[in-house]
Amino acid sequence: MQQKIISFQPYTQWETGIRSSASACGPAAMAALIRFWEERIAARGPQTSFARLPGDPAQAVNRLYAAYGGTPLGMGAPLLARGLRRHLGAALREGGLAGRVQARRLRGFDAYCGEIDAGRLVAVKFDKWFALRWFGRYAFDYHWTVGCGYRIDDAGRAWLIVHDAGTRYKDGTYAASRERLIEYAPNRSVLTMVALTIEGV
Repeated sequence: MQQKIISFQPYTQWETGIRSSASACGPAAMAALIRFWEERIAARGPQTSFARLPGDPAQAVNRLYAAYGGTPLGMGAPLLARGLRRHLGAALREGGLAGRVQARRLRGFDAYCGEIDAGRLVAVKFDKWFALRWFGRYAFDYHWTVGCGYRIDDAGRAWLIVHDAGTRYKDGTYAASRERLIEYAPNRSVLTMVALTIEGV
């Protein structure tokens, strides 16, 4: 078996105080990626100063939802990618740092593994509606997650390791975001994977 997992701070879309929490999976994924890259930017030097996401998770997710196109129907991949570029590009400029933020779609499991091997998180969207796979059964009908790892088992099957942004129960309580192991092949047709890189970081 081959496996790799990246450690990071996940966000939960059902956190107390998050507005429009049912459709906040995209902003929650954005918050996780932005916080991950903010830490990398800050590590370039103790003198680096820029406006970071609020420390309170609900405030961070609410801010991203309002600023970058969150809607009751979710957040499209182009809006999520543009929001990541704008937010982190502003952080670089405020910190007086060189570098260009790039967000691009990945094609296939090998490309996804390449990002994880390079130590970079990936935004992973499941969307059977946009993919016109309405009657299929997938890990999620529509949901943004954070790809943080992969596994290739002894039988050669490929698996994504993602953080799921949490779960809300019927009684109104919720569970925090957790790692989920999801087989790639049965879900491949409904996946959109967005990779983020910053030159020099």
